[in-house]
Amino acid sequence: MSIDILKLEAERLEWSLKTFPEATPQSSLEKLKSEIKEVEQNILDEVKDVEEYADCLMCLFDSAGRQAITPESIFIAFEKKLAKNKARVWTKNPDNSYSHVKSPTTK
Repeated sequence: MSIDILKLEAERLEWSLKTFPEATPQSSLEKLKSEIKEVEQNILDEVKDVEEYADCLMCLFDSAGRQAITPESIFIAFEKKLAKNKARVWTKNPDNSYSHVKSPTTK
């Protein structure tokens, strides 16, 4: 199965701009927060609902799209950021998340 994510996202953004004309980058992030809470509840309930993850991704892309940030630019940044993260030193936080060890020049 091959999915053209860029074409799919262009279709989603076009639909979103027509359907939610007054939404903003910030309001899309607010919606993302509520979607993340649904994913968190599913994790606690041991429910694996891939559509909730898709909702989160849609909200994030919606915020970006409403700032004229393209999916292509996000994936280019993704590749660069992955390389940067691979080169970093990481430390485990008390909540089992991880943070890179900060130096005066890291961002």
